[in-house]
Amino acid sequence: MDGHARGISGAAGVVSKTQPTNVRYSEVKRVVTIGLSIWLVWALLLPAMAGGNSDGVPTSVSIYGGSSNPPIVKAMWQQDLTPSLEDGDPLHVKYVGDPSLNNSPANSQFLPPMVKGGKKPIRYWAIVTDPDGIETILHGWSVTVNVSYPSGSPRKGTSKYELILQPVDFATGKAAYIAARNARLVTYQQNTIPPTTDTDILFELDKQTSAVWMVQGELDYEQPAGDYKTVIDAFDNSNTWASQGTPKTNLENLFTYVGVGGIVLDFNALNHGSVTVNSEKWITGATIWNTLSAAEPIPNPATVRSIGNTLMKITIKNTDMGFGFNGVTPTTYSRSMPLPAGLSNWNVVFAAEMGSNTANAMYFDPNVTVTTPNILRLYSQDELVFSTNVHKSPGRSHAGSMWLGAAITPW
Repeated sequence: MDGHARGISGAAGVVSKTQPTNVRYSEVKRVVTIGLSIWLVWALLLPAMAGGNSDGVPTSVSIYGGSSNPPIVKAMWQQDLTPSLEDGDPLHVKYVGDPSLNNSPANSQFLPPMVKGGKKPIRYWAIVTDPDGIETILHGWSVTVNVSYPSGSPRKGTSKYELILQPVDFATGKAAYIAARNARLVTYQQNTIPPTTDTDILFELDKQTSAVWMVQGELDYEQPAGDYKTVIDAFDNSNTWASQGTPKTNLENLFTYVGVGGIVLDFNALNHGSVTVNSEKWITGATIWNTLSAAEPIPNPATVRSIGNTLMKITIKNTDMGFGFNGVTPTTYSRSMPLPAGLSNWNVVFAAEMGSNTANAMYFDPNVTVTTPNILRLYSQDELVFSTNVHKSPGRSHAGSMWLGAAITPW
């Protein structure tokens, strides 16, 4: 920086220097002639320079290294922005980690936003030290976090992103650590001798021999549910990484993006219109999403959209719309093909399917919940198709209700 500043100062001095006003004509002429000669030389050289550098100039750099004392990631955790620090487990009782590790089986649990296009903010925290002094790591880019998708999800454990943590002031960092510790979210380093404890962390933060880093990332609403592997690593100004130590002193844990099945609909009524007894009538849906405004008597064509972070099947249940049944005990049939005559004792039966493939239709009695055989995938939408088949009608007008839901399906 000093050399750069001196160069600027010197240039400014030349520009501001007062020129004499009594220069003789011969001197001016000589200056002008020299200037023209210089421009002529440059004009002759420029084409040759451009052609001579067409293959590029080789460059190289060597990174200083050789430190025998890599940084140590003493502790790490993740939290969201809710008061409980993990909205998927606000009472802090669900864990996936190893409970034998320092009695802290840290495993933060987060709920998806359940809104199309929604983002879930996640804060990644780390406490890091270096045997050669924390000044060797108090520089930009020294602490990183790599987050990987769940191994059992469609992304199969691939890296989601790598983020750079930034140091926070000691008071803020200590308060954040205590809150996370009380919520049992913290994973401690086990490769130090002895293993790192809460007492160690508090002592080092008070002495400022360890420092706290944090960065905020996001999970999209539709990113797959499951356990996300999180690895914190750090390097010092000798380019020695915690993950290169023997034993390694980087740190990893898991956090859980809790699986939630959720759907939204763009219709708020289903009008079967006029039907003929013993004649099945289908009401088609649409794959194009419409604003939820149209209602009876002309509702939107039915569309369902996923807003969860899991694979789902759709559940459907209808009331009998006042048609009733024959006999003492109503039947509770559901199957993937039309019900044979006489199998159901209801005066009306229903069918439903997601998509346009009739092989996915489900036929069912009133008050029976059925599940579509095909899957509604992440961040997708599809049409819903419904049918009625009235066998006997005690009246001319009928009304009822239908319930639709989501059933989580494994990857």
